[in-house]
Amino acid sequence: MVLAAALLLAAAPVAAAPQLMLFSERFYRGTAQAFTSETPQLSRAATPQSLKISGRWEACSETGFKGRCIEIDRDYPVAAGLGGGFMVQSLRPLAAGGGAGTPAAGMIPGGTSIIGVASRYWPAPSYGSERVLACPSGKSNLNCAHDTAEDLCRRAGYRTIRYWQLQTVGTRVYLADILCTRSDEK
Repeated sequence: MVLAAALLLAAAPVAAAPQLMLFSERFYRGTAQAFTSETPQLSRAATPQSLKISGRWEACSETGFKGRCIEIDRDYPVAAGLGGGFMVQSLRPLAAGGGAGTPAAGMIPGGTSIIGVASRYWPAPSYGSERVLACPSGKSNLNCAHDTAEDLCRRAGYRTIRYWQLQTVGTRVYLADILCTRSDEK
């Protein structure tokens, strides 16, 4: 019995440690840079042509996790899917449930919502399974949060953000109580 339990434990899959590999050429060729931990400043900025990943990562265009930051959660044999020519100067692994970074083009918000004739309300909007961060590109402020909420409404096919709130959970600040409308009229 003890031997069977030991064999089961030995065969149990172990979650891979987060790793991000940036390649200088498409299809995982050329010079590779491997990262396994938070790197607030790369020794040399990189414009990857492809990348391999385990886990979820945030890559930012400026040092210290500032500038344009994107969330990466899958391999890219051709980095054009990231928005062509994206320069990486800082990156860090993200824990599951850490919040959605800047969503890929064409991604629409999800989560429980109420849809009216000309409006939609989300108590806690998400992209995929992750809550929407109020300011994916850095420290939350009202202007950035408003822009994030407005982008969410437009991605969902609405014209204007009517109402929104910030919700702090631990150290993260998320959008909450989003009301989007199709009209600018009050």
